[in-house]
Amino acid sequence: MPVFFKLKKRKDFVRAAKSGISIPTRSIVIQAVLRPEETAQGARIGYTTTKKIGKAVVRNRCRRRLRAAAALCFGKLALPNADYVLIARYSTAGVDFKELCRDLQYGVKKLNRQLNGETACVQEDDQTPVSAAD
Repeated sequence: MPVFFKLKKRKDFVRAAKSGISIPTRSIVIQAVLRPEETAQGARIGYTTTKKIGKAVVRNRCRRRLRAAAALCFGKLALPNADYVLIARYSTAGVDFKELCRDLQYGVKKLNRQLNGETACVQEDDQTPVSAAD
């Protein structure tokens, strides 16, 4: 049973593309953006396959492989207040499944480090410095 929810609305995909972080790997591109804490129920994931990849049969195969890889290793790595978008590449359909899982794990770990770094910077900026005169 996956511990994440699906992204379904276009505005969520656009928000991840515009204001999120993107990590390209050999077989997929992963985008991520943090959500406000009050709307965080769990990690959300969306899948994108464009017509550049190929015809409908190839695009559907890529989506199935991305969903299977996410079901195996995404739940334990994902941040609960983040949205992730997996974008299939031309090589997604033909790459070995183990390599696809490795690329997904590598990308999510790298994104999480960057997202955690952003939240640490935001929390540090919120603190107002105290001068010696006070």
